[in-house]
Amino acid sequence: MSFYFPLGLLGLLGIPVLILIYVIKSKYTEQTIASTYLWELSEKFLKKRKPVSKLTGILTLILQILAVIAASLLIAHPVFTMRNSANDIYFILDGSASMNMQQDGSTRFDRAKDKINGIIDDSLSGSSYTLVFVRDTVNVAFEGVTQKQQAKSDVAALGAGWSATECSSAMNVAQEYFDNNRSAIIYLITDKPYETENITLINVSSGENNIAFNDYGYTFEDGGVCGTGKVISYCEDAEITVELSASDTLMAPPEKIGETTVKLMADEPAEFKVQTAVSHFTKLQLKIVAKDALGEDNVVILYDEAKAQERKVLFVSDSKDGMYLRNAISSAGKAQVDAVSVEKYSASDAAGYGLCVFNGFTPAELPKNAAIWLIDAVDGTGKGSGIKFRDYQTPKDETGPASYFVPEYTRGTSVQEKDLLRDIVGREVAVRKYAKYGIPRNFTSVMKVNGDTLIAAGLNDNNDREVVFAFAIGDSDFGLKDDFLILVRNLMNYSFPSVIEDTVYDCGDIMKVNVVPGCENIVVTSPSGRNTTLDTEGKAYCSVQLNETGTYTVTVKLAGSDESSLCSFACVPETESRSQGGGTLILSGEREFNYSDGYYDKLPAFFIVICVLLLADWGIYCYEQYQLR
Repeated sequence: MSFYFPLGLLGLLGIPVLILIYVIKSKYTEQTIASTYLWELSEKFLKKRKPVSKLTGILTLILQILAVIAASLLIAHPVFTMRNSANDIYFILDGSASMNMQQDGSTRFDRAKDKINGIIDDSLSGSSYTLVFVRDTVNVAFEGVTQKQQAKSDVAALGAGWSATECSSAMNVAQEYFDNNRSAIIYLITDKPYETENITLINVSSGENNIAFNDYGYTFEDGGVCGTGKVISYCEDAEITVELSASDTLMAPPEKIGETTVKLMADEPAEFKVQTAVSHFTKLQLKIVAKDALGEDNVVILYDEAKAQERKVLFVSDSKDGMYLRNAISSAGKAQVDAVSVEKYSASDAAGYGLCVFNGFTPAELPKNAAIWLIDAVDGTGKGSGIKFRDYQTPKDETGPASYFVPEYTRGTSVQEKDLLRDIVGREVAVRKYAKYGIPRNFTSVMKVNGDTLIAAGLNDNNDREVVFAFAIGDSDFGLKDDFLILVRNLMNYSFPSVIEDTVYDCGDIMKVNVVPGCENIVVTSPSGRNTTLDTEGKAYCSVQLNETGTYTVTVKLAGSDESSLCSFACVPETESRSQGGGTLILSGEREFNYSDGYYDKLPAFFIVICVLLLADWGIYCYEQYQLR
């Protein structure tokens, strides 16, 4: 026997207290009688009853001691071990998206929970129950529970997820349980056709038919948007309708703009095409109109403008080449550019801009919460830039081929370098003069000459994205090359990274959220309405796992501006729509015992004992007070 709460046995200290009270209490009682004669007669009568009178005090003490013992044991909650009288039962429960498929109003997951509850009800008293839940991750939902109702209550609290899951990921946990307990009975409850050994498979699939998108997208034809893709019916032939809906805003519900009918053969993808005259949209929805087992994979939402964001640029320059550079940023970078002269520039002017370009001039202190371009920083490099100006480099021979420098693109292997040089042809560039800078290690160089960096990008001391040109555009022929506009486009994409790089994911995927210049905070709202504030401090990007199907809203607050919202959509994974998977799951080793020790912790008997003892004590007290007088 063991105890759940051994400290409850401290109540036994009440026993010596009771004995002490019994020893010191008075044994005599004061009685009033009518006369001496009556007293003598009553004394003769009481002499016959005195043995009983003496016993009542002892019986009362014994009953009170027994009541204290029973109460202490009740608090300590004893557990009795019965050898080879029960089972240790382990459940592995599949919580993948396909377990949400319905038939007659009941999901596969509901049927799985009913199966588990049935096994618990039919199990031997004193058995223990453990459940390993395979959902987004593998978790032990409860372990070693011996109360049937408690185990069933814990099962009722579980719910299936929406990501792709393989039950094989739980095998390490199951093998550890089996190694430690060779009498374990292990059940796998799933909807996939696994082959098992030392595991009892319970398949809750009922052959429900499901229809889903196999492919999806849109094109523009004849001036209107056209929804295209493929749909599939996994188990039986069907005839379905595909609707195309659109909305001009992110939050407004889409309105139907077209539809088409598609005939499907079982397990064969069929193409569809919905032609419309609508040419502009923000949100586009494709929907399968059909009765099937899983409605969540019948809808896909695509966002045309979800990755776009306002690009506001402050251009500070007095240089002659300023107009050309400003136009390049506006056209190639698709930005709104506001220009101000060096004389009129003040630090307050930078508020509300995502990028500040300083051409031939650098302020004493760089603006914060904005990307920075420093082009030929002749007045120094400014506080916060992270770079140090050293001197100017000019050709030694001012005539002939040596009268200019010929830099080269670095062509490195880093992801950032490849993005900065995307689509660059690599035509030869001539530079007459450049500034030699001390460039921090965290900067990525994209153009060098004689070991000196001419163009680089990285994070400055303010943790803002910064681009450095060590030469003036007018001191080179770079502006005449087609590579110039391509590089400006790439540098603008670097300075204004998309908050989200994609708008359609599979549930369970990781969504990358970039921390854009001037970002104060980012909040991600899940389809169920749960808000998550991302930690953006000192980070270039954050990650969010999408564990729900539906629309995620990303709300970005930029310094000096209102909040802006972007959206992405998480789909049911194709493997879950198909409800495919399975494989072979084997637990190594052999069962050595059919039964395990049972554990009994029933407490009603202690309540009954306490009540009986207290009633007996009360009865003796009443007898002593009213019958012996």
